[in-house]
Amino acid sequence: MTFKETSAWLVLAALILIFGGYAWSLYEAGSFGAGTTRMMFFSIVTFVVVLIVAHIAVAIVAPKSANEAADERDRRIDLKAEEAGSFILHCAVLYALGAALIEGNYLLANILFLGLALSGIVKALCQVFLYRRSA
Repeated sequence: MTFKETSAWLVLAALILIFGGYAWSLYEAGSFGAGTTRMMFFSIVTFVVVLIVAHIAVAIVAPKSANEAADERDRRIDLKAEEAGSFILHCAVLYALGAALIEGNYLLANILFLGLALSGIVKALCQVFLYRRSA
């Protein structure tokens, strides 16, 4: 198994365990609102630390694999995975935007709306830049 695939498995396991545990604790507490900031922060820090330690351990065990450059297959897999994740993120942001508008939280609604717009601008700028660079 390549380092990139091992990394993907590590990220998947950490996401399921840490953020799944976070979601479960919210469900058990019956609260998805105020008072969850500390748990959210702890989950983020735990996720980052676990991934750093796990990736260092994998790099120590297989240093040659860890230093391999990404090939065309790696780049295509990453692109397809990014597309799928981006679709889910956009759906979640649109749902949150609708919920914020319904609840009258216009600051959050505008942040979400402008975030989507900025995401589109950055994507278009990257595409134009990459087309121009390869022309």
